[in-house]
Amino acid sequence: MKRIETHKKAKTKKTAVSTTLIIVSVVLLLVGIVLLLIDPIKRANRRRISSDALNEIEKKIVSTDPSEEPVATYVVPRRGNEVEGEGYDFIAETEETEEEEEEYYEEDYVVLNSIGILYIDSINLRYSVWDEASQVSLRYGLGHYEDSVMPGQDGNATILGHNYRDGSMFHKLGNLSIGDEVIFIDLNGNEYYYYVVSSDIVSADDILDYALGNVTDSKRLTLITCTYEYGMTGWRRVVICEPG
Repeated sequence: MKRIETHKKAKTKKTAVSTTLIIVSVVLLLVGIVLLLIDPIKRANRRRISSDALNEIEKKIVSTDPSEEPVATYVVPRRGNEVEGEGYDFIAETEETEEEEEEYYEEDYVVLNSIGILYIDSINLRYSVWDEASQVSLRYGLGHYEDSVMPGQDGNATILGHNYRDGSMFHKLGNLSIGDEVIFIDLNGNEYYYYVVSSDIVSADDILDYALGNVTDSKRLTLITCTYEYGMTGWRRVVICEPG
C-alpha cells in the first residue's frame, strides 16, 4: 500500500512538473509572439499617421487663402512608435542626455508644423516636410534642418529623413539618378522644381559640409538619410539637387 502511495505521489509530482513546463512554454511563446509583433505594429502606426497627416496638409494647401498666412499642423503621439536608433541624429553620432530625454518626453502629444510637401515621382515618394528634424517629427515624415534655408530661397535647404528598411521615407534615395526631378510644394501652393546633380555616401563627420544653409549662395536642395550600404553605421547618403 505504501509503495502504491509513493508511486502516486511521484506520478502527481511528475504531472505537476510537466504542467508547469507547459505553462512556462506557452507563456514564453506568447511573449515571443508579442515581441515579434511590436515592430510591425509600430511601423503600421507610423505609416497610418504619416498618410493621414499628408492628406490633411494637402487639403490645407488646396484651400489656403492667398491673403492669409498658411499654417498646417498635425498632432501626433510623442511615445509609442519609436524608431530603433533614433537617439542618433543625422548630423552627428551623439545621443541625447538623460536630462534632455526626460524633458523631451514630458507631454503625451506634440504638435508638428508642416512647411510643405516633398514629391519625388521616380521613387514614389510623397511626404510632409516638418519644420524640425526631431525624433518625433521624423517618425511621421521628413524634417527640415533648422540651420539651412527654406526651400526656394537662395542658399542650401536641407531635408532629413529616416531610411526605413520597409522601403518607406528616404529608403530609396540611393535609387535616384542624375537628372531626376524633385518637387517641393510650400503651404501657399508654390512649386519649386529641382533636379538631382549628385548622389554620394559620406561620413557623418563631414555632413555639415553639405547640410548647412551657407554652403552655397545659389539655390540648392540637399536630401540626407542614414545608409547601410557599407554594412556599418556612421555614413550618410547625400543627394544634392539644383533648379533646372
